[in-house]
Amino acid sequence: MADNQAKRTLIYETVIEYIKAQLINGELKPGARLPTVAALAEQLEVGQASVREAYRILESMGILEVTQGRGTFVSVAIHDRGAVLRHFQLAEQQTLAHLLETRKLLEPGIAALAARRAKPAEAQAILDAALEMEHLAQQGQDFIEPDVRFHELILLAAHNPVVTKIFAALSDLLLDSRRLSSRIPGATEKAIHFHKLIALAIKEGNASTAQALMYQHVDDVERDILRARAEGGDTPKKNP
Repeated sequence: MADNQAKRTLIYETVIEYIKAQLINGELKPGARLPTVAALAEQLEVGQASVREAYRILESMGILEVTQGRGTFVSVAIHDRGAVLRHFQLAEQQTLAHLLETRKLLEPGIAALAARRAKPAEAQAILDAALEMEHLAQQGQDFIEPDVRFHELILLAAHNPVVTKIFAALSDLLLDSRRLSSRIPGATEKAIHFHKLIALAIKEGNASTAQALMYQHVDDVERDILRARAEGGDTPKKNP
């Protein structure tokens, strides 16, 4: 599931970047009508679902406007290159801050539920995901998949279908935030440390410890990302 999420995110991000580039270089002007979903999907050789998602996100950011029966248009508020960049930067910062806030509100409680409800095989799978992430990181390989799987397995072990649906709606944003944090020097090592401790607490059935550790983990991620954004305007990449 994580691999499919990564591919879908990359595709719709590509569509967003394509539209962003057209706005910046002036090919798309305020009030301009965009191609239909089907037409742009064919032009970019991507699925219509990815174009539809890109349009939806850009509309929520105030960059595009959808008029029923007429089509999708560039907002008249996007009057120059600076306005385009400001809209993207502000939307990304606000969305990220809200996402991290949501994670701090929900994930500690989910970890506590998992500690109470996880079956032995589920608890072991959570620990295995944490150890796999550690192994891949030590080998210098991509570790996003076991990182995502770790959190998904905790969610499933909580055995609460409503919470599962809530996080399914956030899956793409969660993947983006994990990509961001993985680029911050030292963040991966701290995440692995917390993952192993959380997994052990769940395996031992210690709900209060699992809850406290998950809060510390997400709070640490939040501080790292927001500090990196404040210092450099973007999340720094690790040195090769």
